[in-house]
Formats: sequence, structure tokens, C-alpha cells
Amino acid sequence: MTTLDHATVGPDHDVRAARTLPRLVARRGAPRVRREDTLPSIAVAEALGADVVEVDVRRTADGVAVLLHDETLGRLWGDPRRVAEVSWCEVARLGNGLDRIPRLDAVLERLDGCRAAVLLHVVDPADALVATRTVAASAWDTAVAWTGTSPALAAVRAALPTTDVWLPWESLDVPTAADVSGLRPSTLVLDDVFLTPDTVAAAHDLGLAVAVRTVDEPEPVRWAARTGADLVATEDVASVRAVLAGGERDGWALSERGPTEDEVGTRAQALAHRIAHEVIAFTREHPIGQVATKHGDGDPVTDVDRAVERLVRSRVRAAFPTHGFTGEEYGTAPGDRHHWWLDPVDGTTNLVNGVPWTAMSLCLTRAGQPLVGVVADPWRGEVLEARRGRGAVLRDTPLRLDDAPRPLAGAVVGAEFGGLGAWDGLGRLVVALAERSCAVRVMGSSTLTLAQVAAGRGVGGCVPSFDPVDHGAAVLLVHEAGGVVLTLDGPVDGFPRAGEPVLVAHPGAADELFTIWSSALGAR
Repeated sequence: MTTLDHATVGPDHDVRAARTLPRLVARRGAPRVRREDTLPSIAVAEALGADVVEVDVRRTADGVAVLLHDETLGRLWGDPRRVAEVSWCEVARLGNGLDRIPRLDAVLERLDGCRAAVLLHVVDPADALVATRTVAASAWDTAVAWTGTSPALAAVRAALPTTDVWLPWESLDVPTAADVSGLRPSTLVLDDVFLTPDTVAAAHDLGLAVAVRTVDEPEPVRWAARTGADLVATEDVASVRAVLAGGERDGWALSERGPTEDEVGTRAQALAHRIAHEVIAFTREHPIGQVATKHGDGDPVTDVDRAVERLVRSRVRAAFPTHGFTGEEYGTAPGDRHHWWLDPVDGTTNLVNGVPWTAMSLCLTRAGQPLVGVVADPWRGEVLEARRGRGAVLRDTPLRLDDAPRPLAGAVVGAEFGGLGAWDGLGRLVVALAERSCAVRVMGSSTLTLAQVAAGRGVGGCVPSFDPVDHGAAVLLVHEAGGVVLTLDGPVDGFPRAGEPVLVAHPGAADELFTIWSSALGAR
């Protein structure tokens, strides 16, 4: 048994040398051609020229290492049981012909003498230990590397101290020597949403190769190559190889002309619309999962928050790989003068407690000016969207606030606490509005509190501190619907300054609301 050739993908590789094409990692073989994680799928990937074939390894009830991505046999093989509860004899009978679940030792034999190495993906430490015993006992000369969860890789490293490990890196923070010293990896594995020039440079400085996954579309492939990735993991080896060959032939430089603002706006608006509807379905259907806290007990984060942000980042990266991105959960990835701002779930406390009042906020800016914004309300199934200079719409119906006077009596104004408590002046605002028979609602999603005004639901809304992550899309919606956006200095066009108190209002109530709101904030 051998390990991967570190002269090309390991710490001895001079990743800062002249540009070479990224090597190709075929994820689960060739799943677009043959059933994933089977011998035919591996054979197709190897024939297409994959440098590395990544497969998923689990164990049967009697301790046989087999290829399977899922914990259960249901999705691919029609058996709802966990594979760890089923004997190899039963597993071997599933499927037909060559489309069956293979043993790991059969895969090692199949790739013996081939140019393609095998990358074993392990999730469970118990699965990893069974796989390490299989690899250690193998007589086949197949290059092997490992990747997966941290506990599983720790088990691999303990069992096989000199084996080749690829460390997943799920952060926009650059890796340090301390981060990688324990597992001693040869390669850093990045999801495409975490691929940045700074991370690649830091990995290379540590002597690590960089693999980016899962990249199937042309633009992200080119981005990965331009950024300096050493390996590209894909489910479509043939298409990615063609894109890389085209880049080698035609060069990797971006077009000197580049898209116009109108072209970017049109594409971004269509993308944001699709993302919003995808997020609505995901948020409604996905279990909340584990609930943790970020800055205190009153600041929860769930699996949904993280999953939605990764989904959105991936969609944006696929369409606009050079754009910057700031998200609530994973922070900032730098880019060109275009920048996206995302709050995947604004109102997470509501989500955790089963209150159907949350939203996704996604906004694109160009040189600091808002260009496109969407607010997705999963519980009404609504997408409010706006494009600078083109108006705002809800379900293809234009949103337009008239200039008719709106009395505060009988009206509703939205407010949000901001952070973990009420802001100074909120109580005075509530009292002043109550004296005018105007109701105040604190619903728990500042995105919706502001965005609802654009839809004519309430005469105003206020938040104590503007943040484009939470409020960028809603502010653009109000502007494009004809509403008024104010700070304590008066109306603003574009974004308020970060951290400023913000009031949005129906034009017919803006003056009176501003007087009351600013007085409440300024009172001592």
C-alpha cells in the first residue's frame, strides 16, 4: 500500500511555482454516468482521467468496510436499515449486475496499478477504524489518502501514523500552523464557498496543497484555477477537464471589458429570486437540528442558519465567483467592487421557538451602493424583491406607496430591540405613539419589520443600529417602493452608515413619525 505522490499534491510540492492545471478529484466516482460509489462509477472516473477518486466508506454489522455515502441503505438501494446493522452477506445481495455496493478491498484491487489514487471519506470513527484495518491488510499497490470529520481523521491518524490525511477547512479564517499540527495533513480541503486567495496563500505557506469541492460549473472552475487551487473535486470530471483545457489554451485572465452594471443587475436579480424561493422551501422543510449560541444565551444559531448560508454562498459563488460576500454565520470573503450581504435566518429565536416570523435577507451592493435586494418570508411563501432604479415587487405586483397623508391613529409601527435588550428611547417611543392611538409591534425580525413597510403593512418601522447584513435588502425595498428612509440627520438615499439608528416610513406619515422617533431617541 502506498500514499499519494506528495511531489504533486503534498507538502513537498512547490505550489507557488509556475501555474499548472489543478488535478481532478472525482467525487463518488462518476455519479452522473453510473451509480455513485460503485465499481462501474469508479472505472468511468478513472477512464475520464481523474487523478484521485474520492469514495465514502462505512462498515457493515460484521465489520466489512464498504462504499456508501449515507448512513442508511434507503436512498440508493431501497433498504431503510442502517448499513451498520446489516451483514455484508445481505448488503452484497442489493442491486444487480455490477451496480452493487462494493467492498473497500475490491476498490483497492480495482485501482491497483492505475494512475488514479483513492481518497477515502470517513465520517464515523468506528467506520474509519474498520477502513484502516482493511487498508493496512491490503496487498494492492494503490495510493490512498483520507478525509472526513475531525474525530474520524483522528482515529485514522492514530491507527496509521504515516498515512496521507486531507483536512477539511470550513471557515473563512486563514489556517495557521497550530490548526494543522495535530493531524499533520498534506492537503487542505475547502468547500467552494470558503475558497479565497488569502486562504490559498496561507495554506501554501504552510506547505499544504489546496483542494476545492464540489465544483461542477465553468465559472467556479475558472475561479479555483485563478485562485491557485491545486485540486478540484467534482462530480463531472469530463466537463471540468474541458473548462481547464480551455483556460490553459485561452488564458485565465478576466475579460477586460467585464459585465456592465445593468448586466450584473439583471443576472443578480434573477439569481436572488431563485435563491429566495429555494431558501423558503429549505427553511420550511429542514429540521432545526442542533441549537447553539454565538454571543450569549439570547443569541441562538441553528443548523438551518448555517445550512442556508452555505447554500446561498454556493449559489452566488457559482454565478459570480469574484464577488465579495459577508454572511451572518461565516463572516466576510473579500472580492471585487460587488459585495453580497446575507442574513440566512433573521429571527432565529422565533425559529427555535416555533414562531413563524423569520426571513432571509440578501442584498448585492456595487461600490457600496445597493443594487439588488430580496427578502424571503418562508412562512407566507413571499419574496419581496427590489432593484435600484427599477422598483420593488411582491409576486410580480409592483409595490408603490402613495403620498396620501396617513394618520397615526389606528396605525401600526414596527420596532425591534436590537442585540439582547431594549434600546434607550424605545419606551419613550411606545408611550408617545400610544398617546396618538398608534400601536407598536416588536415581532423579532428586523428584516421583516422594515420590509413590511415597503409592502404597505404598517406606516413605519425602526431599528436601533443599521447593518447591511440584516437591513440592506429591506432598506432598498423601502426606497424602491417610494418610502422614506431616515437617520437622525434626516432622509438618506442609499444605505445609512453602519450602526446608525434607522426609521423607515410611509411618505404620508414620515414627517410626524420622524419628529416622534427622533425626540424619543434624543430625550435624556
